[in-house]
Amino acid sequence: MEIRKVQITGGSSFIVSLPKDWVRDSHIKKNDAVGLIVQPDGSLTITPRITGQAAERVKNIDLKNIEDPEHLYRLLIGAYVTGFNTIRMTSPTRIPAFAHKAVRMFIQASIGQEVSEQTDRLIVIKDLLNPGEMPFDNVISRMQVIIQEMLRDSVFALRSRDRELAEDVISRDRDVNRLYWLISRQYNLLLRNVSLSREMGTNVEMALHYLQIARVMERAGDQVVKIAENVLTLMFISMERKMLDIIQSLSVEAMDIFETSVRSFFNKDPKMTNDTLERVKKFSERCNQASHELFDVERPGIVHVGYIVENLKRVGEYSGVICETSINYYVMMRE
Repeated sequence: MEIRKVQITGGSSFIVSLPKDWVRDSHIKKNDAVGLIVQPDGSLTITPRITGQAAERVKNIDLKNIEDPEHLYRLLIGAYVTGFNTIRMTSPTRIPAFAHKAVRMFIQASIGQEVSEQTDRLIVIKDLLNPGEMPFDNVISRMQVIIQEMLRDSVFALRSRDRELAEDVISRDRDVNRLYWLISRQYNLLLRNVSLSREMGTNVEMALHYLQIARVMERAGDQVVKIAENVLTLMFISMERKMLDIIQSLSVEAMDIFETSVRSFFNKDPKMTNDTLERVKKFSERCNQASHELFDVERPGIVHVGYIVENLKRVGEYSGVICETSINYYVMMRE
């Protein structure tokens, strides 16, 4: 940390000189404007970026030593999440077929990414999304709706023996992942350029809580995928009505707890949050009781039914984690 003394000029203006090395590295010249952003802790951030736009960052990927589409796909996702807005892939020879496959997978799995230039040895992917076009609140709300619909349809697929619907639930997890990766990207963009905070409608500390909640929601979505996978296994197994009714009842309660946990975060309602945490405890006990009541090695499909009950319990527990994150958020807001 450099310590600078505050000086007064003209009797009313306070002046602090800027570090010479920082000015040189930031390419600031005489009469250039800089941005001043007051942070929640009272500190002041000085930035040379005053346009509220993400700085141009280019990630170069050499395909010479990459032979697997999954490897390339993971590199593309990593570049996207960490905030690169241009990705250049080059090859010493003709672009291999697996690279085209990985690019298609990446475009489908991300938001705002499109191929802007392509030759036989080069592929350029550009980010076309303005960071302010997808507010954090909207993304979290969309994730919540998708996960709730996935859970509702999983149980309906079990009762109606609809294999196609259960498979569709599994495929919808891709949409949850896309939104989670988007929030991760937005957070990393904000870390690198705090002047984006006004356009995004949030600051770094608030964005961190959104990122934490999005991560938990993505894991809740994974639990729903496991439910759908177990539903596929049970598709041709005769089940007692009691088992179906218990799963239906637990799923309805899990959905309501999940929805309430997210709503309490948006409403900044500590009472609702604490009440939801108590519901999570009771729901976990109810899931344990249901597993005990249903346990019978002679019952067809009991193992997979037990997995479903456990997955529903985990959805409830993740709702509790959302509530705990919300409490941390309230404490930060009221400093």
